Amino acid sequence: MTKRSTTTRSVVCIAACATMLAIVCFLSACSTQEQAKNAAPKIGVSFGVGEAARWQNELEYMEERAAELGVGIETRLNKTDEPKTQTEDCKELIDSGIDALIVTPRNVDDMGEVISYAKEHRVKVVNYARLITNQDLDLFVGYDSGRIGQILGQYLSETVYTGDYLLLQGDPGDFNAALLYEGAMRYIEPLDDINIIADKAVTKWSADEAKQITLDAVTANGNKVDAILAPNDKIAGACRAALDELGLTAPVVITGMDAELDAVRRIAAGTQNVTMYMNLKELANTAVNEAVNLAKDDPVNVNTKFDNGTEGGVDSNLITGKLVTKENIDTILIDSGYYTKEQVYGESPVS
Repeated sequence: MTKRSTTTRSVVCIAACATMLAIVCFLSACSTQEQAKNAAPKIGVSFGVGEAARWQNELEYMEERAAELGVGIETRLNKTDEPKTQTEDCKELIDSGIDALIVTPRNVDDMGEVISYAKEHRVKVVNYARLITNQDLDLFVGYDSGRIGQILGQYLSETVYTGDYLLLQGDPGDFNAALLYEGAMRYIEPLDDINIIADKAVTKWSADEAKQITLDAVTANGNKVDAILAPNDKIAGACRAALDELGLTAPVVITGMDAELDAVRRIAAGTQNVTMYMNLKELANTAVNEAVNLAKDDPVNVNTKFDNGTEGGVDSNLITGKLVTKENIDTILIDSGYYTKEQVYGESPVS
């Protein structure tokens, strides 16, 4: 055998070995990627919210859904930014090794630091319930605030088409509050025979502030008001308390949202007129499902695009909800098992 043929065979052998090594490395990488995809992800949840009862319930729904799916979950309910801020909560969750973050912001305009930190650590972000503005997000899961506002505004405009109106908006830093208000005003603004006695935002959705606004506005109007646009049930309850304190006995039409048990009891008693029911368990479950999809690089379920101030908007999964009145409490809330008849009409304590 010549030296040339021996050298050639050596080169071929080396090339074959290199090829085999590349194949092994490729297969190993694919296997590692597949294992990573199939591994149970970990989800972090951060709620920067107020005192409404819904938030604790939704955290529990999320924990239950994560257990059903066999995925890890860690939740933070931050009502006051004490002893830690929501930003600190989110960073701690990200540092703990989560794969996806579900976040409801306290301030929708001030989440840039959290979103950037998540991107740096390759953590997917599901924005939940309150739309974060001017940030690129992986998905928004929530309710169609504009459409809900239209439903409430239409109800008021058809029920009270003349008289004195008190308009309360949600927190001025909550983009969803603005959408709800704008939706309602599509029906209220065209009314010619109404007198708006006050039109104010309620900072941090404060029930105390809402009550004081109501007391001041109604007192200044000679203890007269016919309709109140309240953007959630906590504020509706504060408005009702103010009217009771003033001793008003004439009917006042009051809206609300969230279908909280106290509000449903008021509707049954005739001291609040409507609330909006969203299937919050379904919403919470959807957020967990989609967070898992994102963590595994699987397709997510999208039914619309939502304008959050970014180019192209954000992929979204939205629900609208149902208007609850005295006439349909049983059909919507009791027959579905959301509340029992005893909770609504009996003496059962609020749960």
